[in-house]
Amino acid sequence: MKQRNIAIDILKFVAVFMVMNSHMAVCYPKYSVLATGGAIGDALFFFASGFTLFLGTSIRFDNWYKRRINRIYPSILSTAIFAYAVWGFQENIGDILLGKRYWFVGCILIYYVILYPIKEYKDGKYAKGCLILGGVICIVAYLCFFNTGKSIYKGGLFRCLVYFLIMLQGAIMGKQMQSYSYKHYHVLMLIASVLLWYAMFFIGRRSWILLLSFIPLFGITRYLYFVCLAPIFKNLYNKIIVGNVLYIVSQLCLEVYLIQKFVFTDSLNNIFPFNIPIIMFNVIVVAYCVRILSNFVSQTFKSEPYEWGKMLLYRNK
Repeated sequence: MKQRNIAIDILKFVAVFMVMNSHMAVCYPKYSVLATGGAIGDALFFFASGFTLFLGTSIRFDNWYKRRINRIYPSILSTAIFAYAVWGFQENIGDILLGKRYWFVGCILIYYVILYPIKEYKDGKYAKGCLILGGVICIVAYLCFFNTGKSIYKGGLFRCLVYFLIMLQGAIMGKQMQSYSYKHYHVLMLIASVLLWYAMFFIGRRSWILLLSFIPLFGITRYLYFVCLAPIFKNLYNKIIVGNVLYIVSQLCLEVYLIQKFVFTDSLNNIFPFNIPIIMFNVIVVAYCVRILSNFVSQTFKSEPYEWGKMLLYRNK
């Protein structure tokens, strides 16, 4: 059996909670500034999504792309089913298919199209060159079209350009993962990258300085992956209870993104800060249910027999 990349699972585990926290402003009475970490969580999500893309043998584009969308669309459909059944929320079929309510879905589907030729041409030999070229294009595009005084983290096209580069960085590092190992100084580099990102974010706000904040954002994804290679995390992952929790939550990145807005509530704000872990736990439980339904839908439309263990996210060691 192919051995799992434990570091990526742990990185995705961190991404889940950073993404959740960044959307929980309604749950922080008078302390909405604590609802932060979204840009970092998004970066980790795209980094992890790209990490395994350049691995494996070469296959035809339609089959390669089919594998990608087979992971995404069952979860989108399952989210729509849950949203209607539990909260009475009705999604337009066009919005469901095009992912209009979830900006990252449209982005990642386009990213796959662009990444395929980079992967296939001479086995990704020029991926690093594409990363550098993409960085230059982003700088020029920002200075010419996006330097409008608006925060580039609040939406719009530009952040999609940069997150593509982070996904490409993940793909490049995934192909070279055998050469990486944890070093103690990686912790310091990770802390420095996080502090530098927040410093640039708050100082730059709506100026061109904010553009430079993407440099430490790349550093955060890179050094967090290295830190996740530390032996302590491998030991935790090998423990039955802790390992299963880490594994299951790490598999719910997409579902948490999709379902969280339906679960967040201010009805528990009177017990702040205890409402935060309670609501996070509720999101994880609902996301897990959505993932089970998603796996059931996905397996139903395949000719192979049902794999109930895989459907329930049973962890094979």
